[in-house]
Amino acid sequence: MRHAIFAVVLALTIVGCGDTPTDAPGQSGAAGAPSQPQAGDWQTLLEGDWSLPGGTEEYVCVRHTIETDLYVTDFEAINPLGTHHTLLTMGPPDAPDGITPCTAFVNHTRSIFGSGVGTNPFSFPDGVAIKIPKGTQLLLNLHLFNTASDELGGKSGTRFRAIPEADVEFLAEGLIGGAFDLEILPKQDSIHVGGCVMSHDVTVFAVAPHMHQMGVHMKIVAETAAGGDVLLHDAPYSFEEQLYYAIDPIRLAEGDNIRIECTHRNPSDDIVRFGDSSLEEMCLAGVYRYPANNSSFACAAGAP
Repeated sequence: MRHAIFAVVLALTIVGCGDTPTDAPGQSGAAGAPSQPQAGDWQTLLEGDWSLPGGTEEYVCVRHTIETDLYVTDFEAINPLGTHHTLLTMGPPDAPDGITPCTAFVNHTRSIFGSGVGTNPFSFPDGVAIKIPKGTQLLLNLHLFNTASDELGGKSGTRFRAIPEADVEFLAEGLIGGAFDLEILPKQDSIHVGGCVMSHDVTVFAVAPHMHQMGVHMKIVAETAAGGDVLLHDAPYSFEEQLYYAIDPIRLAEGDNIRIECTHRNPSDDIVRFGDSSLEEMCLAGVYRYPANNSSFACAAGAP
């Protein structure tokens, strides 16, 4: 039975009770933060302590309701060894704040930031920000996977930097598209194609491929009614280096599709299908766009 052991139940560092701001990503602040976030400073938005027995994996959900409006332009993952991936979403409170076991599909409807192994800090274009309104509950869905024989522990979460509301020109949002009907055949490469259809006229400015350990290549193409196909991303994929890629901002109209093409290489003797376990596979890509219209982040047909 998969089971996580949580150290001191929760070590939350949140806006309103967060750590002291620091100058750059990758640094931990000391205790005793100001009660309000300071625009321009890096701060911890949400994090949780965890420990996990050897040879197990688990999902953990960390919730916290924030106390002030935020306009966030920069994100950084706190993802020590054992953090398979994180997805930070927001919405109306749906459960008490704190940390609980959960599944991959326990999320709020609006995406803020996701990360995998080796994810880079990412900054939005000037004047573009995600708004996290006062009273919103943040929900960090945290996938833990301990491949070692000994118990593993750490502190995983998300850091951010905000700007004043007066500096915001466009409000952005995150989406996740891709393919869910995967059948990755043994001893060969398999290609699957999914997508993400635009619900309104938007500008797309970043993409983030996500597969598991059999993923070897991802191609992302904007299929536009006005200008035909536009290549957004075409590169090898590494599970150990799951990056955000800034792209030249591209205008897409309502109904235009972002085609997501995944190549997996299966060295095993078994068929591998879609699943949340690290031993199963995914074919997903994060997409950042503006203006936001409060869409659900799952933009692909057949999304769970």
